[in-house]
Amino acid sequence: METYLRSLALAGYRSYDDDLEQNRVELKDINIIIGANGAGKSNLISFLEMISFMMTRGLRNYTARQGGAQSLLYFGAERTEQIQGELQIHDAGGEKEDTYSFILERSATDQLYFAREFVGYQDSWHPKPYERDLGGGYFEAELSGARDVTLRTLRDYLERLRVFHFNDTSMNARIRSTTNISDASYLRSDGGNLAAFLYQMRERQESFPYYERIVRHIRMVLPQFYDFVLEPDGMGYLSLNWKQEGAEEVFGPHQFSDGALRFVALTTLLLQPTKTAPMTIILDEPEIGLHPYAISLLAKEIRMASKTSQIIVSTQSPLLLDEFSCGDIIVAEYDAVRQRSVLRRHKEADLQEWLQEYTLGELWKKNVLGGLPL
Repeated sequence: METYLRSLALAGYRSYDDDLEQNRVELKDINIIIGANGAGKSNLISFLEMISFMMTRGLRNYTARQGGAQSLLYFGAERTEQIQGELQIHDAGGEKEDTYSFILERSATDQLYFAREFVGYQDSWHPKPYERDLGGGYFEAELSGARDVTLRTLRDYLERLRVFHFNDTSMNARIRSTTNISDASYLRSDGGNLAAFLYQMRERQESFPYYERIVRHIRMVLPQFYDFVLEPDGMGYLSLNWKQEGAEEVFGPHQFSDGALRFVALTTLLLQPTKTAPMTIILDEPEIGLHPYAISLLAKEIRMASKTSQIIVSTQSPLLLDEFSCGDIIVAEYDAVRQRSVLRRHKEADLQEWLQEYTLGELWKKNVLGGLPL
């Protein structure tokens, strides 16, 4: 991986209190976040999603969709004045460390505005870090409109911190709808252009082996599945049609079960060509609706994808957890006394005796790892 998140710190956001250093977590190639309902897993994921919105001048839109600034501040504006964030990004291509930090405050109209925005980077060719204060007093990120090459590179990376949600598989969901054949430069976060993305992968010689690998993995979970039937109509639109093994009938996307369609989208995301793969892939409870065997295969796909992309996954599944190592795990717990979410990692040496007899999933269920309701 050339670029990845080295660490993330947040404060004043939803269930995370105002102690920025306490709420700092180091990130690795694979990061599996576990915890009880309400422990802060999804809040951590949504914080990264907010940053992605910020890079496309979408903070006001994001805030409005979440119910206003009051709903995003830790225990509301009466208790918390600011949301803080700090991301450290490692750029191996340029052998440098970038930093993006910000402070958001609530306006009189229940919007969030930037009280401070700051960038910095350090590379091997300069003894001192470059620092730049982008100012404050505005409603959209100054970095989102940056023209400087270094700042644009940082913005582009942060913009791609998209959270992939394939949970909406209703009959009217975009993932089951027709899509424009030209909408295929990257897989959208809701899978709405899945058919076009697979079509372009199949049609290009350099990406066809990836398409074949995706089909093989889908067959492992859906033995009746033979291949996709991706044929554009006269207007340049196509649907996610498919065929069964040994049958002539063509089935439509509405004939995939919810779990099957999610697995198709997840497999496409994780096994896509290196050229199009996101630098960071963020998934919130991807195991929903999947068979235990599909969860096991999903874990293998996550490990395969981690060779080129950083992976951040929140999960409620002990089966998924079993497929990873102690060093991959981040535990989110809610401290009921101090009324805040806490993030921590375990050292494998501390669990060595336990791991000789139990899997990580079993240790989670026994509450050895923490992250269960008290």
